[in-house]
Amino acid sequence: MASPSSEIFRRGVQIQQRTLYAWSGALVLLALSVVGAWPSMESSGALEDFSSGVSPEVAAAFGIDQISSASGYLKGNLYAVLLPLLLGLMAVTAAAAQTGGDEEAGRLELLLALPVARRQVFLLRFGCVAFGLTAASVLVWLSVYGSVVAYDMDVSSGGVAAVTLTVALLAVAHAGIAYAVVGFGLGRGPALGAAAGVLVVGYLLHAIAPMSDSLEPLANLSPWEWALGNDPLLNGVPWGGVALLVGLTVAVVAAGTYAVDRRDIKNA
Repeated sequence: MASPSSEIFRRGVQIQQRTLYAWSGALVLLALSVVGAWPSMESSGALEDFSSGVSPEVAAAFGIDQISSASGYLKGNLYAVLLPLLLGLMAVTAAAAQTGGDEEAGRLELLLALPVARRQVFLLRFGCVAFGLTAASVLVWLSVYGSVVAYDMDVSSGGVAAVTLTVALLAVAHAGIAYAVVGFGLGRGPALGAAAGVLVVGYLLHAIAPMSDSLEPLANLSPWEWALGNDPLLNGVPWGGVALLVGLTVAVVAAGTYAVDRRDIKNA
């Protein structure tokens, strides 16, 4: 017989199943289309023409400063902006729905009637979100790696794994921010707004702040910088950045769990 905790986790995964399929399918399609366009783009010379018409500062901000190389192409068209942004949005919407959405709809009341602590119910729901993000990230990694091998691109397999890992951790951290906002009782809407806002502001700090000498130190405050600032596609796993992302996730999830254990649960 399944334990209450495993049943809660199973139901949480089941609830997000359709959404997970949709997000994962879209992300895999994006990855395959980006990598699939590489042979024709390389042979046409269009990438060199494109990068030559952009200032170095703007090119660096959008990750296209080395777009004519295979690794630079992957970075600029997938890993610098699109994949982190989309996976981050997947993370915050899932976290807000699994916690704040179900609380506002009254669905959490049934789970809280089980012999499981309130904090454990919320942590298991966050675990469901992390599981979904991990599954989507693995599928993207397999798609990119398989395509890189198929098209004989000069890209390190370790680099693909490293950058996919850091992007996944970036998404989980933003899911944690949404979880924390719900934990403090602010609901699904504020959780979505706050976590998505942090996601966008973090990108702006990472991309725009280095353009100014006075603002450049602010880039170090951005989770995007922790994940991508050391160019993991070329340089491997940035362990310092990974530690910061994990630390941020643990801190916000712990804060949200502490708060939810000390407030009333909303009724539908």
